Amino acid sequence: MPTDDSTTEGLCDKQGLVASMDEDKSERQGLKKASTTTVGGKKAIRLTKKAAGGEVLTLFVATEGKPYILRTTTSGGKSPNAATFSDYNKAVNPQKPSAGETVDLQDIASSAQAG
Repeated sequence: MPTDDSTTEGLCDKQGLVASMDEDKSERQGLKKASTTTVGGKKAIRLTKKAAGGEVLTLFVATEGKPYILRTTTSGGKSPNAATFSDYNKAVNPQKPSAGETVDLQDIASSAQAG
């Protein structure tokens, strides 16, 4: 993707991503404290909630230091998933991959339209 492509803006902004996960404050309603565990060597408390579609949403929140979200999971339902977060407040220094490790999305879009 070109570096000035607005669709990739904020792609490596973890704080922005986590903040966007909390935009709908109503999603917090119904979260219940569960057991404690560790995520990436950090102590965390599980907060769980059953969603309308049969999914179980779980947030793992740090219990020491700032209460950062360390992991989020969705089990059951049609789209189970998990994401783990670490290295808060650390700089992201992406490196350009080699040509063999990349694809040109514009070429893919063009070939899909032609085919």
